[in-house]
Amino acid sequence: MVIEIKKLATSVVVTRKSTDLFTRYVGKLLFQKIQEKLKHLAEHEVVIIDFDGIRSVDASFVDECIVPLLELSQTNAFPFYIKLVNITDNVEYIVNQVIGMTHDQKRYIVMTDRLCKNGCHELGSISEMEKDIIEYCVINKQATSADIASFMHVSEAEARDSLLRLYEIRAVRKIHDDTVFQAI
Repeated sequence: MVIEIKKLATSVVVTRKSTDLFTRYVGKLLFQKIQEKLKHLAEHEVVIIDFDGIRSVDASFVDECIVPLLELSQTNAFPFYIKLVNITDNVEYIVNQVIGMTHDQKRYIVMTDRLCKNGCHELGSISEMEKDIIEYCVINKQATSADIASFMHVSEAEARDSLLRLYEIRAVRKIHDDTVFQAI
């Protein structure tokens, strides 16, 4: 599923000629519109949030739109995944700052279509080991715990636990039960 933020914002007359998304009100409004679209979501589907035409956002918008969307992806009856595409440097910076903070003891990570300034295809709070695992999955398209154990020089149990943690925060997809994981 692809959600074009500019088109969605224009449909609710939030942005006329502006290419910026600011305020809590705008964030809440767009999150509600996105929720309506998610009713038709299939299990394990990737939701592409397309920021084409959006120049910048503020922390309030991210806190009211992107963070609840990430939370919903982790707590929904069936898993789905979020990927941000066509983000500007400003959007990258603000999203990373907001979701990089812990919210109610929860950790959020969101995948992107580009290599970000943090050297990874994700935004949020992540360990170096997790970053390496995600990048391994991005490059190789998928991985098993044995692949990660060999790559990271850790036990297979430790690799599996790391992959499962990344799955729980929807940074990787689980396919074939708990044995194969895939990049978003």
